[in-house]
Amino acid sequence: MADREFPNCFGPYLRYAIDSDFANFSTDFEDFGKKFRFFDEDRFRLLLLVELKQVEFVRTFESAMIAREDFGVEFGPDVGNTRYVTMRCRKAAVTDEHGAFPIWREYVSRVELSLPVRPSSPEILNRKAVLADRYDEGKDPPGALLIGMLDDGCPFAAAHFLKTTGAVSTRVRAIWDQNQDKQPVTINGRDFGKRLTDFGYGLEYRRDFATLLAPGEIGLDEWIGLHSTSQNRINEEHCYAEADFTSLKYREAHGAHVMDVLAGRIPTSSRIGPSPPGDRRDPPSWRPGTDVASSAEVVFVQFSEDNLRDATGVWLPTYVVQGIQYVLSFAKPNVTERVLINLSYGPTTGPHDGMGLLEEALSALVADYNGSGGKPNLEIFLAAGNSYLTEGHVVFHRHHDQPDHVEWIWRLPPDNTVLCFCEVWMKTAHASGVTVTLTSPSGIPYTMPSTATSLAGVDGPITWDADDTMWRLEVKSTVASAGLVAEHGDYRISVAGVPHDHHHYADVHAYVARSDPNMGVRTGAKLSYFVDPEWERTRSAAASCTRVDGEFDKAGSLIHRLGTLNGIATAYDADVHVAGGYVILDRRKSPYSSAGPARPYSPRVGPDYVLPCDESYALQGIRAGGTRSGAVFRLIGTSTAAPQLARHLADHPTLPVRDAPSTTIEQHKRGGGNVDPP
Repeated sequence: MADREFPNCFGPYLRYAIDSDFANFSTDFEDFGKKFRFFDEDRFRLLLLVELKQVEFVRTFESAMIAREDFGVEFGPDVGNTRYVTMRCRKAAVTDEHGAFPIWREYVSRVELSLPVRPSSPEILNRKAVLADRYDEGKDPPGALLIGMLDDGCPFAAAHFLKTTGAVSTRVRAIWDQNQDKQPVTINGRDFGKRLTDFGYGLEYRRDFATLLAPGEIGLDEWIGLHSTSQNRINEEHCYAEADFTSLKYREAHGAHVMDVLAGRIPTSSRIGPSPPGDRRDPPSWRPGTDVASSAEVVFVQFSEDNLRDATGVWLPTYVVQGIQYVLSFAKPNVTERVLINLSYGPTTGPHDGMGLLEEALSALVADYNGSGGKPNLEIFLAAGNSYLTEGHVVFHRHHDQPDHVEWIWRLPPDNTVLCFCEVWMKTAHASGVTVTLTSPSGIPYTMPSTATSLAGVDGPITWDADDTMWRLEVKSTVASAGLVAEHGDYRISVAGVPHDHHHYADVHAYVARSDPNMGVRTGAKLSYFVDPEWERTRSAAASCTRVDGEFDKAGSLIHRLGTLNGIATAYDADVHVAGGYVILDRRKSPYSSAGPARPYSPRVGPDYVLPCDESYALQGIRAGGTRSGAVFRLIGTSTAAPQLARHLADHPTLPVRDAPSTTIEQHKRGGGNVDPP
């Protein structure tokens, strides 16, 4: 289908999926001896995050879609008083053969695709889901603070997440496992794991189902009891294995570490040497925390294995929005005052100007849950990202003495198992007449969207919100297997026709989609990156001998380290916090920690603050809990900075800020300055 025929609201990855006939969403699986494709028309649906043009259009859009039975539409719960809805549908709902396009054009501002999911049963199609109220658990009424985690691996039976008084009980109020194929475990006719009726996929694990008049369900506390001895010693290995919590089969898990940093019994300040004026080389105190987060209750959303295998993060929009909704369903009106949610994931792509679809949805949620009308005050904490040194950001500023075109290299390694994307962005006012070409190492030019059989492609220009225009470039797997395989090596990206006038300089920004695997995932994927060949030839040797502020000089290159913030962390919102990292040894930004600024014209200049992510350049990472009681490991990255900032703000609004930046460049790197660990 030609790009020209798509409604303007269709996002770049939805367009790619349609153009390629969902070729990269297809895998074989077997069910009761019968083989199916992963994307089977009768069994599976697309999962979409939709932004309506007006709040008033929510109901009329839903009615128009549900009226078409062949669309197979199912809407998720209301996303507060916002313009956003989540939905599942058949492919017919996003193709024009069935007359869907007029509906999209009339009501929708933007729509983006997350990975397809399986509906829980055919009977629930064509209905509107209602978000359940989950806050009343009888013997354990909700408190004023609720912590939400969207991550991978929740060690609910570990000692540092058990209550310190009374019977053995976990502080984890609930877990929503978003794996679509997850099945309950049945013991003596009772199930551990309950299907969600409002979201329609995955399993829910509550702390205590008995108080909810659900005697057929086993809660987390009872499950822990089934794996405990008479001396209250918990067999954590069997506890997780028999429940098929695959993320907890190893001693290290991303979510286990991040949750311990945010809500564990021992705060980060007790795990490292003293902060100034003390000597950081002194041993840690291991003193338990007395702050509110150390005893707060946690609601955990477990991302699915399918999603975690996709490091690009293009799956995030719907799963994150619904995950936040799930956490908020445990907040009791007029009782729960604050909900703090940590999300230490994000893409490297996107507009990077605060106008991304998920970014604006997060801003709408915190605006709706603002502490008024009995609702809690919602705050979201994001990691700045780890792409400062990954050579994934190109910037070209067209000045009056420069040509109207620019070229650089996109280097794709051999034997890369996954599809690779990159994006080129310009302001819409400057994008008219601009062309983008991708040329393979052997000289084959690509200017058209890729199809199910093509090995590479360029789609665009795509007007993505009123101000931004983008081009999406993709190259398929470079693994040498049966049939045709994409070339590996140096692809040349050319952008021609970049305008100039005396009042506005046109900017070109490009971002590589991350493809190297997430922690705990083995995919065989490798990271692609940009190269400025002219700078490498003429200036790289001298630059490798020059240090500027502790970094090798990169001046004059098209490759920019600044402007590499997490692609969903570039909006400037008081209740959406962004945390970068610094090295305790010299209090400089951690080498990998992404920096600002956001693309014009977002006011975000960098992360809000930076928090400890490394003790020294030799001793990287922050030590915190693994998946078993007593196990600790070091996690390297800004994933540990966001929960530290959340833990600080959970306890008091005043932050212990040091080393406030005195230059603009330092503001891009460290925001408001360094913050001591909580």
